[in-house]
Amino acid sequence: MLFLPETEELSFRHGDDVLVGDLVRPPWPGPYPAVVFVEGSGPGGRDQRDWQTRLAAAGFASLAYDKPGSGTSTGDWTRQRLTDRAGETLAGVNALRKRPDVHADAVALIGGSQGGWVAPLAASLSPAAVAAVVSVSGPGVGVVAQEEYRLRRQLTATGFTVDDARQALALLHEQIDRVRAGDDPAAVHAAQARWHEAPWYALLAGTSPASIAFLAGIADHDPEPALAALRCPLLAVFGADDVQVPVGASVRALDRILGDAGHADHTIVVFPDADHGIRVRGARAPGFDELVVTWLQRRLRA
Repeated sequence: MLFLPETEELSFRHGDDVLVGDLVRPPWPGPYPAVVFVEGSGPGGRDQRDWQTRLAAAGFASLAYDKPGSGTSTGDWTRQRLTDRAGETLAGVNALRKRPDVHADAVALIGGSQGGWVAPLAASLSPAAVAAVVSVSGPGVGVVAQEEYRLRRQLTATGFTVDDARQALALLHEQIDRVRAGDDPAAVHAAQARWHEAPWYALLAGTSPASIAFLAGIADHDPEPALAALRCPLLAVFGADDVQVPVGASVRALDRILGDAGHADHTIVVFPDADHGIRVRGARAPGFDELVVTWLQRRLRA
């Protein structure tokens, strides 16, 4: 028999923005435990490939939505800070908690990459609303440290030289420092025009006035206060061969912060040979789906 989950379009508001996404649920009556996906960097969208179907087969409803200004959502994600993203995430959580087919006390977050900063932040801001957090390749270090690591590792891993990486790092710091000092992001972008055609330039986080403004706006984010304030269970998953996130430093930071805070239920898993997307040779790392689903089932028993 073919498994066919039920899908409906769901919209909710955050400030002046209307966010639109897909709610996918099992084809049997609820109420269900539920998950809200927290997207990573960039425009982002509601497409989670087969993830929502897998969760529905395991008995979960899940919501994935277009970020502001993407897909059919209104707004502009480049004008957000991570606190805005956390507030938006909680608006999605609350939209689910009001539904009769969702267990209001069993809504979790799955945050990928940049979403791994946002999801714990959202949970720390509203402990009663978020029952658990799964962070997938979410950095345990701050924004600047993560970007420095990414540029060094990603550029050299893709064939660029150490000098290329050094120049990219100089541009990164120039963008952040000048916008912090009050310069217009458009002027900063124009001042770096001679590098725009460099083959490595597209790998920078800031390649347009809008993305430079966004990068500078989140550059001061430190994940430690939110992690230290976290009270719900946390599963943090990494790929050992990730060239975008400093896995070793992130694991050590999570161990220290959560340990010092006396956090009662956290699990950190590093998949060998896996990349930023927890993939090994293009396919999902064996055991990853089972780990996440089983972990959520144990924490979200309603």
